[in-house]
Amino acid sequence: MHERKNHPGSEATEPVVIPRTEHRLDPGQISTSALHVVRRLVDQGFLAYVVGGGVRDLLLCIPPKDFDVATNARPEDVRRLFRHSRIIGRRFRLVHVFFGHEIVEVATFRRGSTGVVRSHPQFEATASGRLLRDNLYGSEREDAFRRDFTLNALYFDAVQETIRDWVGGFDDLRNGVLRLIGDPEARYREDPVRMLRAVRFQAKTGFPLEAATAAPLPRLAPLLATVPPARLFEETSKLMLFGQGLRNFNGLVDQGLFKPLFPWTAEWLAADEGGVHRALIERALRVGDEASREMADRSFIFILAGFFWGPARQYMRWHVGEGMDRVAAMRRALQVLMREQQKHVSIPRRILDPVESLLVHQIRLDQGTAQAGSGHLLHHPAFATGLDFLRLRADVGDAPADLESAWRDYAATAPAEEPASGPARIRRRRRPRRTL
Repeated sequence: MHERKNHPGSEATEPVVIPRTEHRLDPGQISTSALHVVRRLVDQGFLAYVVGGGVRDLLLCIPPKDFDVATNARPEDVRRLFRHSRIIGRRFRLVHVFFGHEIVEVATFRRGSTGVVRSHPQFEATASGRLLRDNLYGSEREDAFRRDFTLNALYFDAVQETIRDWVGGFDDLRNGVLRLIGDPEARYREDPVRMLRAVRFQAKTGFPLEAATAAPLPRLAPLLATVPPARLFEETSKLMLFGQGLRNFNGLVDQGLFKPLFPWTAEWLAADEGGVHRALIERALRVGDEASREMADRSFIFILAGFFWGPARQYMRWHVGEGMDRVAAMRRALQVLMREQQKHVSIPRRILDPVESLLVHQIRLDQGTAQAGSGHLLHHPAFATGLDFLRLRADVGDAPADLESAWRDYAATAPAEEPASGPARIRRRRRPRRTL
């Protein structure tokens, strides 16, 4: 067992080099496309390594999602070497190299913001310290210390089949701890999304956060309000889907990071004395955790419906008290709630519209099978999903236990109803276009 020489934040001048006999990472598990990119760059005289989450996951025996490459070649050099590639990115430039449906992302070594002259044309930050632009090329060492967590800063040398570790990430991985590189408060201020990544990596690896890494999270949580809402949707999707949604949700709540994302849901949870609403959310998250990746959008609709059901119904009751019927009141409540929610996490309409339809449909289902026009509800696009959500509500005591089964029995026995017919629509013939 090697002795750690490079502690995060130290001024290491050389990496610890870990031989294959110790790291036991099999190059055969790495994408042949990523290995091809690395070897082509090395053959042309550049440094190039497989780096980041792919290396981390292989060492943890987790199937990697993809493999990234880091190099000292500039984007223009990479683009010249690989015909099927393109340069992307505004905040920092990357190269995507295409191998059929597979994409290998290639990034040039970059340096962090420490010691950078603030007037540098490639550097821009807000008053709170959040980086807007830091496209500053650097060395391999600078690239390692710029990364977020030590586990994500391991460089696999595909030629020598060794791991190059500048920051103590290999020891942290073997000791089962998540550690942020550098001063945690400064790193979170540079990019508040790192706080969400801390929760996600904790759920994925099962490792606890190192004490100094965890300590600033509740205090710095309001910094998430400075992140563009569209970016927070991307990060929230990663948190809530793909098998770790429930663990991530609990981590966000525990660290005080859920409220900046979904403030009205957080307020409702704080007032949820019986725990019914949290139980409903947890049930919806379990459904998402058990779903396949191909069902991601449907799972997210279900999860968000769990988030918004309690607050929306609360506002609906206020509108009902003002004289609106329940369906119209729910529509109005959702209109206001979603408009405000978009200021925090911007949810695309392909997700938001079905969430609204599902929750409005709950109000109709709550009125039972004896209501006028109940037969037409069977043909509503949200009927099947609505029944599934109603079952979750019944399981946690938020709806009558027999209501969902009554609707299923009704659907199985009710005669088919034709849509109400109206006056025939008269199609007007277009007048032929005049020609010269």
